[in-house]
Amino acid sequence: MDIASLVQDHVYLAIVAGSLLEGETTVVLAGYAAHQGYAPWWAVTLVAASINFVWDQSYFVLGRWRGNWLLSRIPRLRPGVERVMPMLQRHRRWLIFGVRFLYGLRTAGPLALGMAGVSWREFALFNALGATAWAVTFASLGHLFGRSVAAIVEEASRHEPQAAALIIVLGAVWFAVRRTCSGRASRP
Repeated sequence: MDIASLVQDHVYLAIVAGSLLEGETTVVLAGYAAHQGYAPWWAVTLVAASINFVWDQSYFVLGRWRGNWLLSRIPRLRPGVERVMPMLQRHRRWLIFGVRFLYGLRTAGPLALGMAGVSWREFALFNALGATAWAVTFASLGHLFGRSVAAIVEEASRHEPQAAALIIVLGAVWFAVRRTCSGRASRP
C-alpha cells in the first residue's frame, strides 16, 4: 500500500482523530489533501465542521453537567474558564461563535458556557455557525497552500539546471574552505 492510497482511504478518519490533538493543523492538512485530489474540499470541510461542532457540544454538556467537579480535577482549565466568564453577558453570542478561534480557550470556553447556564438552543445555533466558519477558513487555507506550493514547484522546476549548478558550486566552495581551514589548524 502506498502513501497516496493510505491518505485517500483514511483522510476523514485522520480529521476526526487529529481534531483531538490539533484541530487547525489537521484541517489545514486535510484542505491540502483535498487540493491534491484525495478528497473533495466540501467533504473535508463538512467533516471538520461536524466533528468540531460535536466536540464543542460535548464540552458544553460536560460543563453543564459536571463543570465545577471537572475544574477541581483539572485545575489548569480554571484560568481559561475565569477568562471567559466576564465576557459572557455582553458578548455571549460572539463568544460562542468565536471561542474556537481563541487560543487557550478551545476546551475551557464551551465548559464555561455550559457552567454559565447558556441555553442549549442558543449554544447549538452559534456553535454550528462558528464550527462552519472555522472549518471553511482552515480547509481553505490548506487548499490555498496546496495551490501555492504547486505554483512554486512549477516555477522552481524551470530553474532546476541553474539550481543544481549553484548547489554544486557552493558545495565545492564549502569543501575547499573547510579543507583550507583544517589544514591551517593542523600546522604548528
